Amino acid sequence: MDAMIASCLWMGIAYLRSRVSVHEGGWLDAFIASSFNELSIYQAALPFVVVWWWISNALSNLYTRPLEIAPLQQGKDLVWASWIFATGLFSFSYLTKETFDLGRSIVIPFCALNPVALFISRAFVRSVEIQLRKRGYGRVRTLLVGTGALADRTWERLTSRTVREHQIVGVLRSKKESENEAPEHIPRHLIGSLAQLPEILAVGGIDQVVFADEGLQQADVLDLIARHNPGEDVKFRIACDDMATVIVNRSAGVEEIDGVPVINLGSAHPHTGYQFLKRGLDLTVAILLTPFALVACLILIPLIRLKSKDTGLFWQKRVGLNGKEFWMVKFRTMRPDTDEYDVAPSGPGDPRVLGWLGAWLRKTSLDEIPQLFNVLKGDMALVGPRPEMPNLVKEYTPWQRRRLLVKPGLTGLWQILGRKNLPMHSNLEYDFYYIQNQSFLLDLVILIRTIPVVLFGKGAY
Repeated sequence: MDAMIASCLWMGIAYLRSRVSVHEGGWLDAFIASSFNELSIYQAALPFVVVWWWISNALSNLYTRPLEIAPLQQGKDLVWASWIFATGLFSFSYLTKETFDLGRSIVIPFCALNPVALFISRAFVRSVEIQLRKRGYGRVRTLLVGTGALADRTWERLTSRTVREHQIVGVLRSKKESENEAPEHIPRHLIGSLAQLPEILAVGGIDQVVFADEGLQQADVLDLIARHNPGEDVKFRIACDDMATVIVNRSAGVEEIDGVPVINLGSAHPHTGYQFLKRGLDLTVAILLTPFALVACLILIPLIRLKSKDTGLFWQKRVGLNGKEFWMVKFRTMRPDTDEYDVAPSGPGDPRVLGWLGAWLRKTSLDEIPQLFNVLKGDMALVGPRPEMPNLVKEYTPWQRRRLLVKPGLTGLWQILGRKNLPMHSNLEYDFYYIQNQSFLLDLVILIRTIPVVLFGKGAY
C-alpha cells in the first residue's frame, strides 16, 4: 500500500505540475517559475522515492506497531517518519541536481502531503483490522501464566476491550496455591501448571505467552523460555506493575498491551536472510577497518612489549557459537604475572592493569581492535554477546546457555546500555533480550550507539 501511495502521489503531482502553465505576473510564478523536466525524469527517481519511503516508515516503527498503540504515540511516529523522509528526499534532490534536477514544485508538495497520506493509510488499515478482529480474524492466541492479582488485572484488560485482539486460550498456574486462592473467573480457564509450558508450546497454536505473576522470578521465566524451541515463532512477554522495573528495562524493550506494561522478550526468530546480511556487514566493516587495525598494531605492540616485557598480543580461549572454543586475541592490558583466566577489573585503579597504557587501552576499548581478525575468520561477529571463558560457561544455567546460540560479538546490547556499571546477571539478561530480538536493524543501532560509548569510555575499566 505504501508503494502504491508513494508512486501515485509522486507521479500525480508531477503530472499535474506538467499541466500547469505559468502566466506572466501570476501569483505562482515565484514557486513554479523554473522549467519543468520531462515526466521520465520523475519516473527514473521513483524507485528511490518508494524505497526511501519504506525505510523512513520502518525506522519510525510504522511496520511493527501493534493495533492497540496509543493514537498519540502513532501520531508522533508519523511526524518522525515524515521528517526523515523529507530530509532524505531534499538531500537526494541536492546531490543529484546534475542528473535529475528535481523541481521544488514537486518535492515540496510531495513532502507536505506525505504525513497526510501516512495518516489516511494507517487509519484505513486500522479500521479494517478492527472490523476483522471483531469477527474473530487475526487474533493473538495468548497463553497467560499466573493466577494472582497481577494475572487477574492482565486477564481483565486483555479480554474486556471492544476490539478483542488477544484471545486467551488458557491460563497456567505458576505456583501451588489452592484453587480457592485464584480470582473467581480464572479457574475455569486453567489448563495446567507452569511446568507444562514446553509441552503446550510443542503442540502449537500459541502466538504469545504473557507471564503475569509478581512472585515469579525472572531467572525462572528465562529458564522456561530457554527450553522452548527457538524455531517456533512464539513471543514472550512479562507483565509488571512495578514502574522501577519498567524504567530499568525501557532501553531493551517495554511495550503496552491494553494498558498493561510488559517487557518484550521477543521470539528468537530472526527474519529470513538475517544471517546473510549480518555476515555481509561483519566482513564489510572488518575489511574497511583492517588498515586502521594494522597501523594500531604497528604502534601499540612495541609500546606494550616495552611496558610489559612480554608479548604485545594476548591470546585466550573463549567459548563461541554452539559451545565451540576458539582463540580470541586482544592487546595485552594486564601484567604478565596475572592469571590469564582471572576475573576482569570491575573498577578503576586495579593493580593488575598494565599501568597507564593498559588503563588507557581498556578505557578506550582499543584493546579489542585485534578481534577484527576473529570477525574475519568467522569466530565472532561485530554484534553479539561477549565471548566468555570456558570456566564461567560451565556454571551457566539453562537460560544463560542460550548465549551460545549466536556468535559472540565485539559489542552488544549490554555494552551500550551499561557496560561494567551493570551487575553480571543484568548483562546476561540484556544478552538474552538481544538473542530473542535479533534483527539487522537492531545490529545497526547497536553499532552506531557503540561509537559514543567508546569515545567517552562509558563504564569501561
